[in-house]
Amino acid sequence: MKRTYFLLFIAIIVLIGIFLLQNNKEENIEDLDQDKSNLSDNITLIDFQPPLVEISKREIKKTFGMYITPQNSPIQPERFTGYHTGVDFEILPEELNKDVLVYAICSGELKIKQFGSGYGDMVVQECELNEKPIIVVYGHLRLSSITNNIGDNIDIGDNIGLLGDDKSSETDYERKHLHISIYNDSKINTRGYISSQEELSNWIDPCLYICHN
Repeated sequence: MKRTYFLLFIAIIVLIGIFLLQNNKEENIEDLDQDKSNLSDNITLIDFQPPLVEISKREIKKTFGMYITPQNSPIQPERFTGYHTGVDFEILPEELNKDVLVYAICSGELKIKQFGSGYGDMVVQECELNEKPIIVVYGHLRLSSITNNIGDNIDIGDNIGLLGDDKSSETDYERKHLHISIYNDSKINTRGYISSQEELSNWIDPCLYICHN
């Protein structure tokens, strides 16, 4: 009789343990689903994509916030001085004499397409980041390749245009590369360099969003 009660007691303990484990498993699954939902919400808010193919293979010689002078610049000769407000993506070796497509990193309205000193031909787009307006500058393009008009909405991943030719008026006689900067406001600001680190807080490092595939 004692043995029967003992076995019954053990069976009850096992059943309780199974119930607790199953309940904990269900709670963990619910927590995981909630985490995925939160992650999905965050991705939606910061939905960006790289502006060039094979972005992870591209060298970035001028990074965000780098202080550039004619003496220390990784690009020689250098004509600019100041803190770099964006990121410069270099072309791949085989792209020097080929057309290189530039894609919209976000969805938003085309604000400017024109020549800009230091850039050559450029595009300015207004997008949103975490439901707040930002200004995106695409520098060193070929103006004739930009088919969208001012006021058009450009969706993320749409073709913006082509990179300008190396050391031509399209790039303001700079090397063939793509400059991307993100200004943290709806006010258009296309400056590629600024004089103080304090001002740099008005820009966002593009590599937080677009430097990896």
